[in-house]
Amino acid sequence: MGGGLPGVRAGAERAEAGAVKARGSGGAIRIAPFTVARIDEVLAIEKVSFSDPWSREMFRSELEVGGGTYARIAERGKTLVGYLLAVMIIDEAHLGNLAVVPSERRSGVGQRLLDDLLESAREKGVARVTLEVRESNQFARKFYYRNEFIDVAMRKNYYRNPVEDAIVMLRSLREGSRA
Repeated sequence: MGGGLPGVRAGAERAEAGAVKARGSGGAIRIAPFTVARIDEVLAIEKVSFSDPWSREMFRSELEVGGGTYARIAERGKTLVGYLLAVMIIDEAHLGNLAVVPSERRSGVGQRLLDDLLESAREKGVARVTLEVRESNQFARKFYYRNEFIDVAMRKNYYRNPVEDAIVMLRSLREGSRA
């Protein structure tokens, strides 16, 4: 899911990353923890971003389980404009969801969320980040290629509504590594 990447779904701690000015609608982007209190706002973005959106219960479960869940929102002022969910376990992170409200896509919000995840992952000693993306989602795939992810596998019929293959992408966080 990145930079408002429609249909980017990959499967589900740093407290604050501070504010950074992103180009676009003006105002600073602030990255903050995603809490249960913000689920309704995230659901609104989820529903306009994915053809098979997660339910409230799925988000609640990810947020309440803990144990490696890395959940962030992006705000411009007090308005939630994007979110990211990932899981970090030992030396691997899996990016599950990344989406941005349509009016803020291509304004740097998705990049800020991904940068926050990658920085936190490095701090925790994570060696690699994986995700899945719809094969047809060229915008998302290009976003991840620009961020040094590579294609490593295909999951046949991974997505529903419509049924589609997923491309598994990987980024190594090790120094000097190509993948």
